[in-house]
Amino acid sequence: MNDPVYTHLRELSWQRKLTEAEEAQLQAWLTANPDARGEWEAEMGLNRLLAELPEAPAVASNFTALVLQAVERDAAASGRASQGSRNGWSLRRWLPRVAVVCAVMVLSTFSYQHHVESNRRVMAHSVTEFSQFVVASNPELMADLDAIQWLGDLKPKADTELLALME
Repeated sequence: MNDPVYTHLRELSWQRKLTEAEEAQLQAWLTANPDARGEWEAEMGLNRLLAELPEAPAVASNFTALVLQAVERDAAASGRASQGSRNGWSLRRWLPRVAVVCAVMVLSTFSYQHHVESNRRVMAHSVTEFSQFVVASNPELMADLDAIQWLGDLKPKADTELLALME
């Protein structure tokens, strides 16, 4: 609410309990503005809860100095820790990265092998289908199959007659 009366009364309620005159002024204002009653009740509930909070413990007079000293100690300790690891090589820092890289490499290797194997299966299936098609369409091509097989032999067989003549 932007009403200065409401704002003033709300700020007073934060600091102390309202007097009877201020309470009457508030009730008159809430009667004129009924839509603000829910907000005022929520504000009062929050004020009650804040009042019930226990008091904060007293801190030492040199609290700020103690906090700054602790921060400086932590900064010095982290500086020493980073200097202690030679050239940035620390097992705690690099082990997770190496593990992730190894996992990616293993997964990619298995994926590639699966891809190659599936391509081989597809090619073998295609060759089988093609050869069956060729045999079914032109049986004359298969008449010279022995000669074709002999030409494709990687380990030629010895000519025994020629060997016998040479001895």
